[in-house]
Amino acid sequence: MIKKIEYTETYKETLSATVSIMERDWDEKYVNRFLDQLDDVVEKIRTHPYLFQAIPINPKYRRCVISKQTSLVYEVTDSKIILLYLFDNRQEPLWD
Repeated sequence: MIKKIEYTETYKETLSATVSIMERDWDEKYVNRFLDQLDDVVEKIRTHPYLFQAIPINPKYRRCVISKQTSLVYEVTDSKIILLYLFDNRQEPLWD
């Protein structure tokens, strides 16, 4: 089941902020590895939208851990997958 991917403005903003922090604190190799992992995860979500864990407070949203520090939150609809935002795993989750 391959679905269209939609990127929210919040997703774009959190991705930009995450990459900016990585570029400041890490080398280019680490940033590129993270972006490759993100691309791989998005492709997995595109082909298997229900592969990753549903968020307990609202099961229509799902979370995929990309790295020890970062997760991706997304929503699956009948026709598309909406990438909502990137989440820093070191902060308190909104759904606990």
